[in-house]
Amino acid sequence: MNPRVIVAIALWVVAVLAMAAGWIILVVTDAVGDVDGGQAVFVTLAALCAPALCTALLRRHPDEWSGPLVGVCVLAALLAGSRAAPLGVMSQLTGVLALVTVLLPAVVALNHPALHRPLARTGIIMRCWWITVAAGAVIGVIALSGEAVPSQWWDTEDPGAPAPVATILFTGWAVVVVFAAGATIVAALTRYRSMPGGGRAALRPLVVPLVAWAVATVVTTGWIFIHGMTDPSADLSEDPAASVFALLPPLLVGALAAGIGWIDIMVRRPTVQAGSAALAHHDRRRGRETYVEQYLSRALADPSIQVLYPIQPMPDAGEPEWVDSRGRVVRVDVTSPERAVTLIRRGSTLIGLIEQDAAVTARPDAVELVATGAGLIMETEGLMAAARSDLEQSRQLASRLLSASDQPRAELRAQLLDGPLGELTTARTDLAAGTPLAEIVHRLNGIATQVRTISHGVFPTALSSGGLAAVIPEVGVPNRRYPAVIEMTAYLAARWDRSASIVETVVDNEPAVRILCDLTPSDAVRDRVAALGGQVEPVATRWSITVPSGE
Repeated sequence: MNPRVIVAIALWVVAVLAMAAGWIILVVTDAVGDVDGGQAVFVTLAALCAPALCTALLRRHPDEWSGPLVGVCVLAALLAGSRAAPLGVMSQLTGVLALVTVLLPAVVALNHPALHRPLARTGIIMRCWWITVAAGAVIGVIALSGEAVPSQWWDTEDPGAPAPVATILFTGWAVVVVFAAGATIVAALTRYRSMPGGGRAALRPLVVPLVAWAVATVVTTGWIFIHGMTDPSADLSEDPAASVFALLPPLLVGALAAGIGWIDIMVRRPTVQAGSAALAHHDRRRGRETYVEQYLSRALADPSIQVLYPIQPMPDAGEPEWVDSRGRVVRVDVTSPERAVTLIRRGSTLIGLIEQDAAVTARPDAVELVATGAGLIMETEGLMAAARSDLEQSRQLASRLLSASDQPRAELRAQLLDGPLGELTTARTDLAAGTPLAEIVHRLNGIATQVRTISHGVFPTALSSGGLAAVIPEVGVPNRRYPAVIEMTAYLAARWDRSASIVETVVDNEPAVRILCDLTPSDAVRDRVAALGGQVEPVATRWSITVPSGE
């Protein structure tokens, strides 16, 4: 089983059991009246939303840990927020949990694909996270085994100043938390400012609550540290500031999780989708997503964006062909009312095409701004796509050339079996049955005529001995010899066209042979010309086939 699914199941179990245990403790200890009912209901529903969000993200991205981490982060923050409630041993456990997981939202957010980059600040925050985990666990053990705990740390029956060792560790813990929260703000804003103007819109649902959470964490940590040192035995049940400092960070963690959920569900492409048709669509697109498509998807909040690049079309195609980043030809559907197309140009040069949801065109300024920012990257990826397209065409050409010699042989064999060989078999049978010899001779003459007709399509031996002038004298041919491969190509192109002409020319300062004909060149001729580095193109009402002569 997918380990992420196991985490999601465990998250559901922990959330349900924790909320059930909290309500049972409130009822059994008759402390329901000491807790704000609205806050209790809010924490309960929010805590149950944590595994629900985890499940939704996991269905969208089953190969990523984002979903389980976000769910764990939200549940831990909400449980930590309940440490100020009179829940007995549960308050103590959630208080320790708050010390251990205080920096978990920063770790989850900065390692999310939308923000994650190899920044030095990310490594610093990760080290701060491990320091707070170790220090928080030690503080919790010392505090639980001691006689007194500040009421600001968690609800306790014996509030008071902690042991000196716990105080020292808590001071270091608070300094690390404040430093890491400040580094989180810097890292988030640096990443946000590095994005183009149009790309920042998709990051705001993540960056804004992350920065707000970091500020709230600094303020809350300072409040807990100062009041825990100056007034550790304060009764917080009547202090409204205690509820604010206890619930504000979890509330902002919920907003942060909602932002991550919006990005993963609405902006990022799904790793897998439900339904057979969607799975087939996913298989077609898997591995094709490029950095440009990721950037545009985030910037325009459209996970269906597809970026295509122009390649030089075939001479008779009429319309330019478009290829994806892997060099595969893609047909653009410009008739669908649900899709829109944006052409990207740099000056008079066509760089690429962005196919997007039609709703995105309601923000033409954003599309133009984002597309301008992506233009330079698209130029680079367009060159790579064209190279991959050329490579794929070369592979297909080589495959066709390998089997080119088999096709004429198979056609000749079929013609012989259906024609002369079949007639000979019939003549032998009739002769054995007593048919007059004169009639058989007449039929044999007809068979000989068929053989001569078929042999006219086979390469004549005169081509190798006398050249083009010997086999197609009716075609205007220079009275000279060319390399055998060029003579064979010219013969295949002009043998059926009596109006064809063959002339000598110069292309790129190199001698070449040009064949002008009325008939459309066959695929075999096109392949041979492409393999020789030549070109097939229409000229007025005729076709021009140019092949380097190699002299």
